[in-house]
Amino acid sequence: MPITPVSLGLRSNADRSAESGAGRLINCYAEDMGEDALHRYPVYACDGFSSFATLTGTGNGVVRGGINFDDSTLYVVTGTRINRVSSSGTATDMGALATSGYAYFARNVKSPNAQIGLVTSDGLFRIIENNSVSTPTLDGSIPSSTFNSIMEIDGYFLITCSGGDFYITSIDEGTTIDALDFASASANSDGLLRGVKRGVEAVLLGPRSTEFWRNTRAADFPFERVHAALFGCYSAASAATVSAVIDGKTVDAVIMAATNVDGAYIGVMLVPGYDATKISTEALDRKIRDETTPSSIRAFTHTRNGTTFYTIGTSTWTWEYNCRTGFWHERRSMGLDIWRVVDAFQFGTKTIYADYAAGTLYQASSALTPASASQVTLRQSIDGGLTWRTARTKAIGTAGSENIRLRFNRLGKANEDGRCFELTMSNAIVENSTGTDIQVLPPAVHSYPARTICHALFVNVTSGASLTSKPKGFRGMAADIEGLSA
Repeated sequence: MPITPVSLGLRSNADRSAESGAGRLINCYAEDMGEDALHRYPVYACDGFSSFATLTGTGNGVVRGGINFDDSTLYVVTGTRINRVSSSGTATDMGALATSGYAYFARNVKSPNAQIGLVTSDGLFRIIENNSVSTPTLDGSIPSSTFNSIMEIDGYFLITCSGGDFYITSIDEGTTIDALDFASASANSDGLLRGVKRGVEAVLLGPRSTEFWRNTRAADFPFERVHAALFGCYSAASAATVSAVIDGKTVDAVIMAATNVDGAYIGVMLVPGYDATKISTEALDRKIRDETTPSSIRAFTHTRNGTTFYTIGTSTWTWEYNCRTGFWHERRSMGLDIWRVVDAFQFGTKTIYADYAAGTLYQASSALTPASASQVTLRQSIDGGLTWRTARTKAIGTAGSENIRLRFNRLGKANEDGRCFELTMSNAIVENSTGTDIQVLPPAVHSYPARTICHALFVNVTSGASLTSKPKGFRGMAADIEGLSA
């Protein structure tokens, strides 16, 4: 029989019952090599990471937020502590921040010492200047207990309040707020969850609406609303600003889990202008709708090898959007159902990741080689992934091996609904000295309405170190398969 190419799949988007498709990519993603490539969509392992810094202070723990100050100093909130981290990974405790909400940062250009504004989602406001943390003294009429986020535009810190107002500081002086220097996002009376900066605009996110404000330098109050939209934000921490190459163009956008005017979840949306475009798959939408605590949904962006990723997750799952291709994949760390990374910071030439539980920072790397050779394990299902047949495993050699083609023989008959394959490559990624697997569940193979028999499955793999010139991954798959009479 002729050998038939089989798609490795482009994204994670399993059907709700798995009967119409179980396609998933876990810890790996498809790259578009173009129509003239031998394999247009090879699937390669995500980057790994090594240890960078151990955060310090009594009460340190999960990283709640951070900011790169000047490529030599990184400020992070870890548990109930503020830490200062040097470019060499030395962490210094700067004091307590005794709340549990997300921590949002912004930086101005005050001379000679630029300031960092820090606001937590549960109402704490701090200024960091010259490596010293202070609590600004504000007029008693300012409802600082309702502060929930901060951004910087044209030297002003804009601080949002849950009731729907936002305050501005003096230009390049974050400790000074006039009690009359505020405005209201009033197109819809739903309050504010958060504000994010997109280019030169302030994007003010409510649970049912979004407003866009810009500095017009008006005499009475410099910011004016330029547009209001009837979609809102489902979870404040799901919103992230992204500057990425999308459809070949550099785009400044906000990505977030979004709602309609009634507050119902409608999808993960890309907002590059004043309209929103849905980018989530049905499978991801089900994950988000099933989350009983929407406020726990958290997201961030990071860029690796020229590709920007938007990562969103909870305590039970992590998904990632490839801004270049528009495809989604899933992330998991060894022994967990989630990726242990909950935030990322570009720190000079380094990409720094933050741990989901411990007060630990990691440094992303594409040059880490697993300590042991990888193996590929094949499993097959003929009932849509509900049950799986006995796994078969083949070694693929060391990182220097090339042009590896694996052959799995005599895979048997399947009914008209087809068969699902699952490919797992062990030790494909190094996460802080731990070998982590990648997994591919391609689209179902069938010749509906006929039954099929598969004589052999061929899998082309690359066994090099992750994302180097020989990245680990799956290059292609083909099957010696024939249809049988109904």
